[in-house]
Formats: sequence, structure tokens, C-alpha cells
Amino acid sequence: MSEPVYLSPQLFVAEGSDRKCYRHPTAADRCIKLLHPEVRPARFRSELRYYRRLERRAVDFSHLTRYRGMIGTSLGNGAVFDMVLDDDDRISRHLVDYLAQQDPDVNRWVIAEIERLQQYLYEQWIVCHDLHPSNILVKRLSYDDYRLVVINGIGDDNFIPLASYSPACARRKLVHLWNRDYRDWYASFPAVQRALKPFPAG
Repeated sequence: MSEPVYLSPQLFVAEGSDRKCYRHPTAADRCIKLLHPEVRPARFRSELRYYRRLERRAVDFSHLTRYRGMIGTSLGNGAVFDMVLDDDDRISRHLVDYLAQQDPDVNRWVIAEIERLQQYLYEQWIVCHDLHPSNILVKRLSYDDYRLVVINGIGDDNFIPLASYSPACARRKLVHLWNRDYRDWYASFPAVQRALKPFPAG
């Protein structure tokens, strides 16, 4: 059995409501996500199973991070994912950081990219139950080329996950979740919220 990977405080990247993210100490292009001790792991395990199903389906991962398996660490077992990096190898920034600028040109770009992300998810029939901007990174591909990448909130969290197997069910669920929650997700950015539209079903 291999020794657990040591996660020093210097490797800490970010913290959400249910997990922390660390940079992998020996693979700069990977990160390790660990649940907070008080969080029940069932939903996280369901999310990881969904990522494995996406791999088996050979979906286009251009707007998602890839799950690479579990690893033992000094802070407990963690899930390894690809790190989202800009073209200069710096960690990509959250969409929240860009929206906080309240720049009309940035907002127009964000709105167009969110619509492109919606279409990508619909075509690939990938369910996202939380497209809050804190769950999206902006990956810089070159000086003036950027892409949205979803890092959390992936998967069908129903007890019987029909959307994991049926394109029609997945698309209906994706449309339902977006149309139900997008105003809440973008409530802190009213200029963008007003410009976003309900997701047409097909």
C-alpha cells in the first residue's frame, strides 16, 4: 500500500460549502478534492459515479474537468481531478471574479458563453444541478480566447438517476433545473441575470 500524499497548507487552492481543493503535490496539472468531515459522502460518491459514466460515454470534456480516481492523503481520501489552468499555467479564475467587475463588455461575453455552455450540455446530455457562477471557471486559452469550465454540480442526484442513462430524461432535467434556478444563481449580478433567458426545450 502506498503512503498517503502529504497536503501542506501551501497547496490549498479553494474551499466550497462541502469540500476543499488542494493542488496535487507531484502533478501540477491535477487537484485533489476532499469533503468536509461533517458532509455526508453519498452525493459526492454519486457525482463521481456520474463522471465515470461520462468517461464511458466518451463525451466531449471541453467544458468539464476529468475525474482521475481516488487517492489517500494526509487529510483523508480525496478525489483527483484535472486542474483547470490558463495558457500560462496559472489556476483559472472563477466566473464570479469576472462578473464582479460589472463591465458591460465582460457581461455580454459571459452571457454569450453561458448560452454556448447550455447548448454544449444539452447536446452532450450532461446534467448540471448547480450552474452557480462559483462552480464555473474561466479558462484562458490564449490572449483573447476563453472558455467556461464547470468544476462542481455535475450529475443526476435523484434516487433513481434516469437522466444518467436516457438522453431525453437528461435534457428535460437540464432544462428544468436551469429554468427553475438560474435567476437565483445569478441574483448577485442583476445586469447579467436580466439578460439571461429560460432554456428552450429543444
